[in-house]
Amino acid sequence: MKNHKNKKVAIIGAGFTGLAAANDLAKQGFKVTIFEASSREGGLASGFELMGAPLERAYHFIYKTDLHMLSLLDELNMLDKLTFHESSISTYYNKTLFSMVTPLDLLKFYPLGFFDRIRAGLVVLYLQRVKNWKKLTSITAVDWLNKFAGKNVTKIIWEPLLKGKFDVYFDQVTMCWLWGRVKQRMDSQKTGAFGEELGYLSGGFNSLVEKLKESIISHDGKIYTSQSISSINYLESEKSVVLKKNGKEEFFDAALLTVPSNVASSILKDSIPQDSEYFNTLMSTKYLDAAVMVFASDQKISNYYWHNINDDSEFVVFLSLTALIGTDSFKGKHIYYIGDYMTSQNENMHIDKEILMKKWFNQLKLFFPHFDESLVIEKHLFRFKNAQHIVDIGYEEKIPSMITPCKNVFLSNFSQIFPMDRGTNYAVGEGIKASQLIASKLSS
Repeated sequence: MKNHKNKKVAIIGAGFTGLAAANDLAKQGFKVTIFEASSREGGLASGFELMGAPLERAYHFIYKTDLHMLSLLDELNMLDKLTFHESSISTYYNKTLFSMVTPLDLLKFYPLGFFDRIRAGLVVLYLQRVKNWKKLTSITAVDWLNKFAGKNVTKIIWEPLLKGKFDVYFDQVTMCWLWGRVKQRMDSQKTGAFGEELGYLSGGFNSLVEKLKESIISHDGKIYTSQSISSINYLESEKSVVLKKNGKEEFFDAALLTVPSNVASSILKDSIPQDSEYFNTLMSTKYLDAAVMVFASDQKISNYYWHNINDDSEFVVFLSLTALIGTDSFKGKHIYYIGDYMTSQNENMHIDKEILMKKWFNQLKLFFPHFDESLVIEKHLFRFKNAQHIVDIGYEEKIPSMITPCKNVFLSNFSQIFPMDRGTNYAVGEGIKASQLIASKLSS
């Protein structure tokens, strides 16, 4: 193996992309240093404790088709921590909860007429079999669904989900994104049967974060939290990339930005002309923020794991983690997530946490009248900036290259994932791809 110990690489951001890249580079002998602006590593999968047990701040799971994630778990000797569970999906519409586990459930979905139900099912089957996804990039999901699924199916099933996921941008999202989402979920179906199987890690996804940290540190890597990088430049006189933080400079042979594109543009604003095509590409990516509430209760609210909320609602999804994995890890208590995406201007991103949690509990009571707030034992609210990018028409042409115009500075973030939806599996894959690119550049 080529000795790279004299080569220093800075990683900005300690989500799964940054951690995966750092781990791969450190194993190759590069001297890796991670700088994370927040107080914890892991991004949306960063951990906390609920009922004395480790848990991730935002809901996560693993598909059987998540090959990058499975490979990483194998490398870290963590496959024994992964268990697949039979999932259950429901849709709440018109004050009624409908099972959506099997095709028969769709046929029983009486808010749609019989032929609309057939049409809805055929559209899903068609999307699962589409190979040439590029033909879906030039039309919005709403327009395509209205044409092929019909206006009733679109209005009742798809439009509420798109609105929940993309807020004011719901009618701008390309059909290609929805294809990727549908295909991913359909490919996770149980072999020879209906229903979905999802993987979950014993100890939560933070156990993977901790294992990656251990691996990086064991290979002489360093990880710093609460460290914001204000700027990055390449100094020809030093033949080095220089990072500025807290008014101080640090020198590296290369740097990898794993932060959202709008954050990257701020860091690179002094090293890349602001009227350049690359800078404009970074600035063109639109993002939504997210808020997630996690709570433990003595009450079993629902038998379903995943609840799509298709009525007007303050949130888009309600999830019962313990309906998927059981209650043993949480002292017999039931664990729930409530999540929503929104613009940064939405008041829910700014109001007092207790007010928002109360608002969401009141909303939950409308969906589940038997919900008893007095049985809630512990609750937490987390807010995330730049949690979802907007995949609109022409998005493929706006994806920034991993190689930035600033010498030896690279970019890898979830907005570069296309046509599939961003997620931990692709975050890991992009991190590995970035590490290989950096290793190649520094070895040449």
